[in-house]
Amino acid sequence: MFKITMLVKRAPGITQQEFVAHWAAHSQKVLVNQKGLNIVRYAKTMPIFIEGQSTKRETAAFNYDAMGELWYESVQAFADARNSEAARAVLAELMADEARFCDMKNSVMWFGEEEAVIEFEH
Repeated sequence: MFKITMLVKRAPGITQQEFVAHWAAHSQKVLVNQKGLNIVRYAKTMPIFIEGQSTKRETAAFNYDAMGELWYESVQAFADARNSEAARAVLAELMADEARFCDMKNSVMWFGEEEAVIEFEH
């Protein structure tokens, strides 16, 4: 499964509460366009801080406001979703919206091929 992962910094001048609210509205725009963009899964993770746990393994502090993940069946499905004018217009709208609440220059994004080791079962 092809996946985009993004560690997100909120835009300067907005609170964490405003960031979360704007991302909730943004998520609805992604949901409405899910099929046209070939997205098979979309997840957001907001950090929680448990006293003393962030330093137990001597890791660096998590200096981001959230993490977002988008899954596609393949790299080709991701590329195919960018071939139509309609999809490119939607992507431009989504990216303009992201710029309103995300500090893109200080966020990190990467592409990867996910290998599930343990699958989630209900």
